Amino acid sequence: MRCAFRATARRLNTPSGQCHCLEREPAQSDALDFGIGELPLTRRLVWARKIMNTDRADIKDARSVRPQLIRLSYVAFVQFLRLSTSLSDANARHLRRLALRDALKSLRRELRQVFGHALRLLVKRDGSCAPLDPAEIRSVLICRLNARLGNTLLLTPLIKHIHEFLPDAAIDVATAYPSAANLLQDVPGIRQVIVYPYKSANAVWRYLVALRRMRAQRYDLAIDPTPDSTSARVAITLARTRYRLGFDTFSQWVPLTHAVALPAESMHDAVRPAFLFCEALRVPLDCTAVRLWLPLLKHEIIAGRTAVAEVLHSAGAAGSATRVFGFFANAAGHKTIDRAWWREFWRAFRALEPDAIPLEFLSLARGECVDPRFPALSIKSPRSFAAAIAATRMFIAPDTGPMHLASSTSVPTIGLFRGSDTARYRPMKPHDLMINVNENSASRIAERCHRIWRQQERAPASGKFPGAASAAALLREPAARQN
Repeated sequence: MRCAFRATARRLNTPSGQCHCLEREPAQSDALDFGIGELPLTRRLVWARKIMNTDRADIKDARSVRPQLIRLSYVAFVQFLRLSTSLSDANARHLRRLALRDALKSLRRELRQVFGHALRLLVKRDGSCAPLDPAEIRSVLICRLNARLGNTLLLTPLIKHIHEFLPDAAIDVATAYPSAANLLQDVPGIRQVIVYPYKSANAVWRYLVALRRMRAQRYDLAIDPTPDSTSARVAITLARTRYRLGFDTFSQWVPLTHAVALPAESMHDAVRPAFLFCEALRVPLDCTAVRLWLPLLKHEIIAGRTAVAEVLHSAGAAGSATRVFGFFANAAGHKTIDRAWWREFWRAFRALEPDAIPLEFLSLARGECVDPRFPALSIKSPRSFAAAIAATRMFIAPDTGPMHLASSTSVPTIGLFRGSDTARYRPMKPHDLMINVNENSASRIAERCHRIWRQQERAPASGKFPGAASAAALLREPAARQN
């Protein structure tokens, strides 16, 4: 069977059936020759996520769409087969499921691109080259119909820039994250959060209710902040708006009034929406200064510190807030880090810092602790979750929503990455740290975290670390929020 797959690879890469599935680098020759069985298991999944990066320049008109779809389906199927037959270890079944999911996600992404380009050829689009006039904008709609906490938080720099440049504008956010209303309820400039259903009962009815709520408003500007979201394009098309702003991409079919070209360089997913808005206004953007923005109120900070103090008291560590090292371990899919790794990390870190107190933040979906001896905290509200993180000295987590929540606070955040694009999803503060767990052992990562831990003792003149500072120092009253 492997010989058959090698023959398939040769056919796909011949001039008559060129596939351009991967960017060909000398270091990648083994994978291109279907030698994935020799690669580490985590890298096999990375290849699965890269396999569908096809060259779309050959799609000139709608007639070429069908051959492209057939080719994409064929490549996705072959990729899954070559991955599944190369796995022989104890985690083979789990990794096969991940490989299939990645292949299907890649295929879905490419299908969206192809169909989007076909619609682009049919829809009349005449995006303006003129900048937006801030004096004309009194209401703004942001469309990002995604159900993840992290992706909703990545919109906060855009919200902040809109509020700074258009302080009198009312901002509505259309999203599919179920707790978005709680997350954004006290963010300056936000008027309402319109939540669309995501994999729930009565989804069609709830979608129509959310759509009616969105169309009840007339907007001056509707923004699609992502380059390739079909749901956001549908929403921005259905919105009653004077101007439509989005990226001018290969598959962009929305009749935008203001189209912005994608930046040539790779950008963080929190920076790119702000870049889109600033380009439309023709104002400069300092990409290095962009931060996640989640202003917390005084009572929320106090409640977060109280929740942490109660957990510490129950664990017999009362009065030790300056020694709390928060962590979140319940990632899913290819972001999962097994419990053995976490136990080795904490063994190494506590050998360097015996007085440190690990505090685990639990997921409501998967509440099993890494170590039952550690105090644990489970909080439902994302704002309360962020407030509790703000009461710790440091925080470490895989590339998940809680990592982005931590990065929105003043607490130093360590992000653990396995296969995600670090340039797009890393934590954003200057004293945050991104670490690739595939290239660093648990003990090595513990040493790097320990250096940051020690720096937190020396940094503030008052001797307090940011997470344990008083509520008055962490934020201002509702009239003047923390940046």
